[in-house]
Amino acid sequence: MKKQHGSAAEDDHCSYYGVRLLVRNTLMPAEEISAALDMRPDHSWNAGEKDFNDFSMWTHTSWTEEKRNFFDEVQQVLEWLGTKHEFVSRLISAGGELHVIVQLPGTINIGADLLPSTMALAAGLGVRLGIEVFPHLPRPNNLNQARDLT
Repeated sequence: MKKQHGSAAEDDHCSYYGVRLLVRNTLMPAEEISAALDMRPDHSWNAGEKDFNDFSMWTHTSWTEEKRNFFDEVQQVLEWLGTKHEFVSRLISAGGELHVIVQLPGTINIGADLLPSTMALAAGLGVRLGIEVFPHLPRPNNLNQARDLT
């Protein structure tokens, strides 16, 4: 059966997911994180800028469509972070946290296997891996710009 691109049925059942890079720390300002990663965040703030926080937060999500194995992208993000090893080490040693989070819509069937080599890479960098399921995760309008983290 031929797919009808752009149809409501395809939009509801096509595989898509986000891989989010989240940096939390108490000392490093968001601008310094952006410079170290050579990337702009989707959202960020510095410690004390918001009433509810005493930490800086920096986050960027890349989106992928029509692929099921989201851990392939996690592997690529971890390998990319390996090229930023000095920054990652400095962040972790100062008590900061670096998370790679898979964001899944709760309305489609999607799954993947986390390979031991990917687990070892994350552990070696001190990176936390997470998976979040969102029952009503909206499809981003810019899915074609998905591969900007790697």
